[in-house]
Amino acid sequence: MKKSIQTHLSPAKLARLLKQKSPLKIGLTGGIGAGKSSALKAFQERKIPVLQTDLLSHLLLHDRKIKARLVKVFGKDILDADIVIDRKKLAQAAFQSSHGQKKLNAIMHPAVRRGVARWVKQQAQQKPVPRLVVVEVPLLFERGFYRFFDGTLSISAVAKSRQKRLKKRGWSLSEIRRREALQWSQERKNQKADWVIFNQSTEKDLKYVLYNWVAQF
Repeated sequence: MKKSIQTHLSPAKLARLLKQKSPLKIGLTGGIGAGKSSALKAFQERKIPVLQTDLLSHLLLHDRKIKARLVKVFGKDILDADIVIDRKKLAQAAFQSSHGQKKLNAIMHPAVRRGVARWVKQQAQQKPVPRLVVVEVPLLFERGFYRFFDGTLSISAVAKSRQKRLKKRGWSLSEIRRREALQWSQERKNQKADWVIFNQSTEKDLKYVLYNWVAQF
């Protein structure tokens, strides 16, 4: 079994982070089904502010200008009976190819980044000021968003475990493989991240490892 935590940070960079007065901005990523949602839950239990960029993206779909651009690119078939963007239909249209995904990202990612920046600024104004803020970004490295953060954390799990979790959500193996092909592999994410936490057992064990990781700050 692998050790639970792996770090790629130099001692000098870690020392700088520990001295930082403003909240440390942590970008969270990992393979599909690796346990990112469980990690966010654990952070919340430690009173650490968290944000999911997927949730932010869902809210942005109601923005008039973004909605108009999406309909222009992907067609009116992505709308439901109430003329609201249907997320499932949008995903089906956009994730048919890497080209479709790029078009979706070109529309959504700049707006998401602005939303994340506003949220981080709001958290820094809270009393007491949080030591950490964590933002889950599925395509953290693929889109270069990691540069916004002070540090990056990858939640890692072996393929068999990830597939098992996703199948419980109703995903077919072909859907899993198609989605995985549109982003970096788990191994590549791990190599790029400042820290890697290996989700090898139960959710309780993952929480224990995360709590220990948080304690260093």
